[in-house]
Amino acid sequence: MMEEISVRGIKGGVLISLPDKPWYQQRDLLISRIQTQERFFKGGRIALDVGSADWSQDQLFKLLRDLSDEGVCLWAVLTTSEITLESARNYELQTSISSQPLAVKPENVPSTTIEQSVEWHTKPLEKGEKVAFKANGVLIGDVPEEAEVVAFGSLIVWGTIRGSVKAGCGGDTLSRLCVLRYAGTGITLCGQFVEMPKKLLNSGPIETWFDGNTVVVQEAVARKFKLI
Repeated sequence: MMEEISVRGIKGGVLISLPDKPWYQQRDLLISRIQTQERFFKGGRIALDVGSADWSQDQLFKLLRDLSDEGVCLWAVLTTSEITLESARNYELQTSISSQPLAVKPENVPSTTIEQSVEWHTKPLEKGEKVAFKANGVLIGDVPEEAEVVAFGSLIVWGTIRGSVKAGCGGDTLSRLCVLRYAGTGITLCGQFVEMPKKLLNSGPIETWFDGNTVVVQEAVARKFKLI
């Protein structure tokens, strides 16, 4: 199956071209390839050519989530399918690339970091709603049960989280997660599940980040200033 996938270097990452198969077979081939070459793909950015395969919004979101678990950032989807085009645009993924692929071997393609841009979502999520930020994200509003938020960089949620939240999905260990109030069961930072300490549940603002190889979770303490 490995030979059915084409991997070529392009400006800003790699282009992966998948064979003309149904979406679920394309997904399995892609994840298998990434897991086989984990050290090469982890922390990198990929553009995906799925040809005429139809990917619904829910199917594409699940792929974004699976790729985030592998530490891979999907920034573009190339397709001739109107269904897939609409799904990609829903998550603000690019649907074209300006530069032509270069004929280089995957092992010679340098990994890239997430662009330091910030995306905003300025309303609370509905139950079951899913939002994906392809860079750093700011969400103003609550994340209810069964709702999901994925950010490839840092994430700030100015609201209460009861659903699923993943930050740092692009593999950048400098990514942070800051939430106003947490009432869920756990978060994921850079592919690592983090169980929230009971004392921080339903408490004030919380920050999560990496200190070396250790995930730090603590209540955010406002700085106090004295007038001179």
